Amino acid sequence: MAKKILSLLFVNFALLSCTTFSNDRQNNYSISTSYCTEEELARRKSPYSFFTEPDQWNLQYPSGSKEEGMKTSPITENFKSKYFSLYKNEKGAEYIRFSLDASDLGKSPNGSSVRTELRHKKEWTLNDKATLSYTFYFTTTDFTDAKFTAGQFLMHCTTKDSPLCRIEIENGIITAVVNNYQSDGITKADSQTHRYNLGTVKQNQEVTIKIEIDKKILKIYRNSEQKAQHQFPETVNQNLTNYFKAGIYYQNKNSPKIFTELYLKNLTTEIQN
Repeated sequence: MAKKILSLLFVNFALLSCTTFSNDRQNNYSISTSYCTEEELARRKSPYSFFTEPDQWNLQYPSGSKEEGMKTSPITENFKSKYFSLYKNEKGAEYIRFSLDASDLGKSPNGSSVRTELRHKKEWTLNDKATLSYTFYFTTTDFTDAKFTAGQFLMHCTTKDSPLCRIEIENGIITAVVNNYQSDGITKADSQTHRYNLGTVKQNQEVTIKIEIDKKILKIYRNSEQKAQHQFPETVNQNLTNYFKAGIYYQNKNSPKIFTELYLKNLTTEIQN
């Protein structure tokens, strides 16, 4: 009798373990989605209402062809696309929805991957005080291999615009990737890439990120808790202008078939020149 009870307990535990593992894979590895149909797009709305200053933002997104590269559009009451639309969940909460397949065509001239990103027009220097904050969650068809930037700021450099800080998501880890680029946007002052761990994340898990710059000191917060601090050295030009971006920018260099949707709200910037 005791052996039978132990056997039943073992079977139940095994079933429970399998169920938990299956749910974990569903939450983190195998959410299936794709671009909307033309019929669905016709029903969607522009996320214009999210912006207190819509004229201060542009959207950059793939053209869908290698020859035409990336497109840029202002944010208007009627602008929406399969890459960018309003999303309302079952509880009525609204988000800006970014949708992007890493295998899509239409990269920027200096980019190695596709992106659908908001670009803030107001620029600032490292001598100023500048803040970007937002709350987001995401879903992806390949949790393990998807690697993308969900927010960043770049510096206008002589050779190419280069990111001094990127918020990168890869395989359940959020990382602030910081580079001390000099004026050419290629040479690093210390020949290093600084990586600050901002903690783990699962699909459908909301996270609030805040990037704050004040006189060359970078602070990064997750859910109001400071997770990183970085001092830009003197060799990083404090007179060149910088700008914020938010959305999806894949870091997968071989353009695999990976589809990701990022849902964003509470997008705010504060710049004191």
